[in-house]
Amino acid sequence: MLDFLSSMLRHVLSLVLLAGTCLAEPHLPPGTMPLPSAAEKGRGPLALVNLNHHVLGACFVYGGKFPDLFVAGYGGAQAVHLFRWVDTADTSAPVFAQPVELKCPFKDKGTVFQTKDGSIQGLWIDKEALVQTVFDRETLEFREMARLPLDKQIKSPSSLAVLANADGSYDLAFEMSNGGKGPPGHPWAEDWRPYNSSGISVGELRYRYLFGAHLPALLKGPLTEVRQITATQKEVFYSMHQITGVNLGHGHERDLVTGSRQGNLVFYHNPVPMGFKLEKKRLAAGPDGNALRHPSINPSVCAYPNAKGLSDIIACGEGSLYFYRFTGKFTASGAPIYQPPVSVLQEQADLYAGTLPTPTTVDWNDDGVLDIMVGNSEGFILFFENIGSNDEPRFLPSTRVQAGGQDIQVQAGYAGSLQGVQEARWGYLSPNVVDWNEDGLLDILTGDITGNYHIYLNRGSKKESQLDPAHPLYCDGLDLHGIWRVRPAAAKLGGRMALALVDGEDQFHLYWRVDDYNVEDAGKLRLSDDKIIGASGGVGGMSGRCKLDFFDWNQDGHLDLILGTGRVNSIPDRETGFPMPAIGKKTLGTPLLMLNTGTDKRPRFAMPVPFRDENDHIIQPGGAHETGAVGTYLGKDGPNLLICNEAGRLFLLSGKNLKWKP
Repeated sequence: MLDFLSSMLRHVLSLVLLAGTCLAEPHLPPGTMPLPSAAEKGRGPLALVNLNHHVLGACFVYGGKFPDLFVAGYGGAQAVHLFRWVDTADTSAPVFAQPVELKCPFKDKGTVFQTKDGSIQGLWIDKEALVQTVFDRETLEFREMARLPLDKQIKSPSSLAVLANADGSYDLAFEMSNGGKGPPGHPWAEDWRPYNSSGISVGELRYRYLFGAHLPALLKGPLTEVRQITATQKEVFYSMHQITGVNLGHGHERDLVTGSRQGNLVFYHNPVPMGFKLEKKRLAAGPDGNALRHPSINPSVCAYPNAKGLSDIIACGEGSLYFYRFTGKFTASGAPIYQPPVSVLQEQADLYAGTLPTPTTVDWNDDGVLDIMVGNSEGFILFFENIGSNDEPRFLPSTRVQAGGQDIQVQAGYAGSLQGVQEARWGYLSPNVVDWNEDGLLDILTGDITGNYHIYLNRGSKKESQLDPAHPLYCDGLDLHGIWRVRPAAAKLGGRMALALVDGEDQFHLYWRVDDYNVEDAGKLRLSDDKIIGASGGVGGMSGRCKLDFFDWNQDGHLDLILGTGRVNSIPDRETGFPMPAIGKKTLGTPLLMLNTGTDKRPRFAMPVPFRDENDHIIQPGGAHETGAVGTYLGKDGPNLLICNEAGRLFLLSGKNLKWKP
């Protein structure tokens, strides 16, 4: 036993030393590129290689018919990018070229706008100062020109909007916090309690509101008329993310729209020709008169002029960019009416799967080739149709999978996230596609942010799926429940349909199918030495995040486990587990392999090992939160590995070029 422990310690130490070069940056085999869009001109949803986007402004840089777009990315390498307008899609959404990274001393808390003389200005918040920059088209750089101290009343603003006046002065709107504090403690602590015994969120609900100020000319102070311009200090829950001035026609030339944490577009009518006299907030509506809700969390907003000079909206936060076309109409209560959002497009785009994607490959439309299905943090399930072959796949941009005639979208809601009410708009939907009831049709099993498991049964045909709405899975009459953000593995083991997940004790657990909606306990999954397999490196928010996939990787006739992980997973235990601590505490999500050393009827699994490239570098596609990974026969000479990074890119790695031995 001592020799074994000594060997294990040497093994772990060697991994830490070997992986020292890949702790801070993701690693993929040399030459690996994301799967591209196979649509005409490579068009697909516009998204930076970041978790979140901040739309800074629309200006005419290249002299096109419509403005070009300035967008900052954060959650990953922060940078400001410029997208050149190239076309308008059939949906009326703008189409842009590939992004160009700009030199800019600031990455967010700013706005970009164009003055009457055509110059492009960037106005930024830098602690307690307002900073003016000017964009140089030749060097693609925002150059700092001047600074102006903010008035002491304007404390730590989060974003700003600029309204130009006819006399050359400007009115500024600042996003301010009411100072509310969330639940005490940390969501990774054992005593973390975001809800009380009555199920109500504890701590103060944080809100944002607006302050206004007048600027005689660009950075020629002092600021005057500094005051609160919204009726209350509880205008928008948690954050606005950005403010934009909009022109919605006669009498509405100087209105404001903000984003919001929860996805509402918040509208303020400002009827005065100079300064601010904001009416009470209204929520931008859809054609049915009901308030619109952005598809994902945290949208920032940017006015984008249409052919009539009125303001459409481009909005984005987590996920890709969306376009809202203004109808020219208002509701009876005075809210502007926009068409439902459609994707802003980019040419020569990567396939985009949304943030924190979890993939699987399956012939969804029964045309003889494998397609890709993906769940993501926005709570959608996406279908990528393969219009090529299995050996040389080519995928169209995604369409949303529906059930019961509606897009599938699962989100936490008020009390569904263990990290609190502020995560109501995340879903972390993790699907698996399998013929669960063995009727010849593919069904969908899901795990998600809540830790619950559901089945979407297919009542259609092999070529045209028709999914029932989600139905809970039950064990012993209780809803099947485990740790959050887990993708269940599902396959026939020893002739019987089985389901594996991470249970409430944070351990790998097997269940047998009883009927369409019920399973029975089959016990813990175990290592070759009969030890139970743990999943997480900690409690609360550190738990779960594991993506399980049954797949015969070594082609020995027995189903192995391929695992997608987050940084905080520690499989099979917290002392020697992968990826943390074996690779390092500051490592990234890492695909793992656990070979089945038993049989399908009585599986036992070897210690997990990371996949490595030909140079012995550990494969890490990028991102600490979680990383999807599955075995697949897509691509030549399979089996191969399909993995994702946090920013929504998919990578197909050749299995013959991967190593997986300790």
